[in-house]
Amino acid sequence: MCFSSSASFVVAAALLPVGVASVRYCRQAQRSDLLPLALSPLFFSVQQALEGVVWLGLAPGGAAALVRPAALAYLFFAYAFWLAWFPWCALRLNQQPRPGLRHRLLQIALVLGLLVGAGLWLPLLLDGALIEPVVVNGSLNYTTTLLADRWISLGFGSTLYGMVIIAPLLLSRSGRLRGFAGSLLVLFLLSHLSFSYAFTSVWCLFSALLSGSLYWILRDPEPVVLVA
Repeated sequence: MCFSSSASFVVAAALLPVGVASVRYCRQAQRSDLLPLALSPLFFSVQQALEGVVWLGLAPGGAAALVRPAALAYLFFAYAFWLAWFPWCALRLNQQPRPGLRHRLLQIALVLGLLVGAGLWLPLLLDGALIEPVVVNGSLNYTTTLLADRWISLGFGSTLYGMVIIAPLLLSRSGRLRGFAGSLLVLFLLSHLSFSYAFTSVWCLFSALLSGSLYWILRDPEPVVLVA
C-alpha cells in the first residue's frame, strides 16, 4: 500500500467541510455535548496536513528542516491528543444527573489517556533526536525511542492504547456511534497486523477517513448518549 503527500493533503481538505458541517449541526441542534465529536474531523484534517508536510520534507530535494517539527506535531495527535480526546468525547455524552460508576470509569480513562499521552509525547518534545521518520514500503514509519520501550512490550502498549481510545465510545446508545467504534477497532487490528512497520501512520489515516462518517452519526435519530 502506498501513501503520499497528495493522499494526506486530499484527506485533510476533504475533512474540512465535514467538520464545519458537523459543528454547524451541533449549534443548530443546541447539542453542545456532541461538539467534541463534531470537531474530530477538523483535528484529523490538521493531523493529515502535518503528515503531508512530513512527506514533502522527506522527498528528494524537499525541505528536510520541516520533517522533525511536522512529525513532532503529527505525533502530538497520534501519541497524546486522541488518547484524551475520545474519553473526553464520551464524558461529554455522559450527562447523568447523578454521575455513577460509568462516569467514574470514563474519568479514569481520561486521566489514563492524559498520563500515557504525556509519557509518550513529552520526551519527543524535549529531545527531537528521538524521532526519525522514514519511508518503509511506501508508508511512513515514525521511528521513535520511547521511555517505556524497555519495560512494556509493543503488544501490551498497543492494546492499552487502543482500549483507551475505543472502549469509551462502545458504551453509546447510538448504534451508529457503536458501529464507528467497532470500525475503529477493526482498523486498529488491520493496521497492527498488516502494517506494523507503519502502524501509527496507517491507523491514523484510516481513522481520519472513518471520521468523515461523524456528520451522519451525529444526526442519528437514536440518542447519541451513553447507555444509562
